[in-house]
Amino acid sequence: MRVLKATSIREYARWYLQRDRRKHPHPNVDDSGDPVERMWRDHRYKMRDWFNSATQWNIVSLDAAGDLANLVFLESDWTKGEGLVVPDGKNYRLLGRVVENAIAGNYLARPSAKRHKDYYDKLAAGSLRIEGEDRVAICSAEECEIRSNPGAQYYLLDGVGRCLPYMILVAEHRHEFAPIEAFCAAR
Repeated sequence: MRVLKATSIREYARWYLQRDRRKHPHPNVDDSGDPVERMWRDHRYKMRDWFNSATQWNIVSLDAAGDLANLVFLESDWTKGEGLVVPDGKNYRLLGRVVENAIAGNYLARPSAKRHKDYYDKLAAGSLRIEGEDRVAICSAEECEIRSNPGAQYYLLDGVGRCLPYMILVAEHRHEFAPIEAFCAAR
């Protein structure tokens, strides 16, 4: 992982809110006010309790497939129900392991994977790149996440929908790995 430039929680909040607005346009949304306060209020799940003035924020380049494969993936009823996250030992939440589970379970062929399949198709066609406005966000993993996933240092905070199909393409040898950009919050 390579630092491209320093940034801030305010820039992360602005980026996230603009991306969310593009994905989910709502004519009656009030965009005024402090973007960080709006994130804490409306998108708390995209924040960590330790995000504060001491947090180091950068935009980074994940230059190797291993940088991405070793990110901690979301664990939820949905990811477990789809067979993406299977709690069966160490490193079960690493993106690389989730990709293996997705391929083995033919995840992208399921109706429930439509949004991820759309990203897969756009990434395969080259009409989507994980950079700029479409970058992802990562942060230092929590101690409990590292205990069960000792291969990890960072958690995939935003970008599950883009990173999973991207890494499936790489694993299937349909796409050569190319660096991706991420906001990175580090303790």
